Formats: sequence, C-alpha cells, structure tokens
Amino acid sequence: MTEMNKYSNPLVSNPLVSILLPVFNAERYLHASLTSTLTQNYTNIEVICVDDGSTDSSLKILKTFAKSDKRVKVYANKKNSGIGYTANKALSHAKGEFIARMDADDIMLPGRIAKQVEFLQTNPDTVLVGGQCKVINENGEQIGEKRNPVAHNDIYKLMFTAMAVQNPTIMINRKLVPQKALKLDTKLHPVDDLDMLFKLFKFGKFANLADFVLQYRVYRGSSTMKNPKKSFLLTLKIRARAISEYGYRPTFQSMLTCLTQAVVVLTLPTSLLYTIYAHTRGIKKISLSLPTFRPLVYTVRNEVSS
Repeated sequence: MTEMNKYSNPLVSNPLVSILLPVFNAERYLHASLTSTLTQNYTNIEVICVDDGSTDSSLKILKTFAKSDKRVKVYANKKNSGIGYTANKALSHAKGEFIARMDADDIMLPGRIAKQVEFLQTNPDTVLVGGQCKVINENGEQIGEKRNPVAHNDIYKLMFTAMAVQNPTIMINRKLVPQKALKLDTKLHPVDDLDMLFKLFKFGKFANLADFVLQYRVYRGSSTMKNPKKSFLLTLKIRARAISEYGYRPTFQSMLTCLTQAVVVLTLPTSLLYTIYAHTRGIKKISLSLPTFRPLVYTVRNEVSS
C-alpha cells in the first residue's frame, strides 16, 4: 500500500482534492500552514492560494512554495477585496472532486485529508465532513480544544445556536452540490460561511470525524475576536434566512437559546464577551461559570480566514 493510501480504502480511487487557502498578511504563520498541508500523506491535492492584497511577505512566501511544489497554485487580488471574495476566487479555480478548506494561520494535522476522503467515499450521502480541533495561541501553544458533534442529527440541531463544524476543517463532496451553493455571500462577512453551511443541509448529511484534524489558532489580533456584536446580528439574519429560504427547522429549545443569546450579546459590553469567549473555549483560566453562554461564542468566529 502506498503512503498516499495509508489511511484510505484501497478499493476506492484517489480523487483530486482542492484545498482552498485565502491569505491576508499571514507571513508569521503561512510557512507552517502550507508545510502541514503539503506533507499530508494523501498527495493527490492542489492547494489553491489567493493572496488578498497582503502588505507583508505573504505573496512572496506563496510564490516560493509554488516554485518548489507544482501542487501549489497562486493567485492574487489586485487590491484587498475581503475574505468572501477571495474564497470565491479560490473556488473558481478548483478542479477537484472534493473541496477542502484551510486557513493561513492554522496547522493541518497528519492524516486529515486521507481520513476525510475515505469517509466521504464510504458515506456517499454525506455532503460535508469536518473534525475536531486543538486550539493554539500565536506561539503555537495548545490552550484548549474545540469538540464538535459527529452525527448528522446532532450537528443539524446545534447549528442554529452554535457553529457545529469548524470551517477550516471541512471537506465537501462536490458531486452532491451545485457550484453556486458553495459560493459565499460577501454581504454577510464575517459569518458568510454559516450561510453556506445552512444551504448545504439541503444536499446531504453532515459529519465530523472523532479525530483531531487541525490546530486552530486563536489570538486577540485574529478575526475570531473582531466585533462580536456585528457578527451576532448578521448571524441572526442568517438564521432567519435558513428558516425562510433554506427549509431549516430549528427545535423549540434552539429558538429559546437563540433568544437568550440575543439578550446576552446585545446587552453585555464587548470586553466581557471576549472574556466569555476565552472562558468557554478554554483559552485561559477565568473564575467564571457561565455554561449558558457556551453556544453564543461560536457566532463570533470568522471561519474563513484572517
């Protein structure tokens, strides 16, 4: 069995996987992110990198990697155009049967791509698979974990009140989804990925691997921590759209939780919301016990890139 097939079922093919990597001013973390992607034991990949007008050395780093590995494809926006536009541009160049996401400041754990390919091939009714995350800080030190439900029904129920799959961990079976459903609505930045996920429920089941597949970087300067009140208002808009346009059906308990979240997010000061986020994600030790707030913190995470 080849190294590429170490985790894959030898009875199925090894389809091309397109890994979308939007990049903006990520020079500090980009080398580690790309290295972790290119050293996956599943080698039939293309890494589609789009630089969004970086003012640091990100584009230079991308071009250096492209020179040494033909699987790296580099594109650049003429000016900073936003994460949604950049991710959509990467998608337009993707040729793979499966579409995977990655962020320029995260680290892909070994075996992720092979395990997800195998899962999608052996579960042909699954449109999307994610996985578990280890949370790291700007220095690469583990400061927590993001654990997500693994079964479709649990993911479906939780999605109305929390991000039940982490965007940089997902792989999508492109055969089950029309191209337009994968495009992000740039007007919904920075939670445009949530809108896409609600759309994808119409095309198949969701799953998360029980395995850790990503080191997920969180730091005060990242998009995770930006303007949680604005993000939550957009999240409410997306939830309403999910019901009215995408046929999503939340439970009564989810509706009550959503209402509680709205009261909390819109009344508490932003500084306290940062503290709640940190506490519930295990980012630092805080002498609080606020389980009621646990679902709301997922709504302030921009899952596309930073």
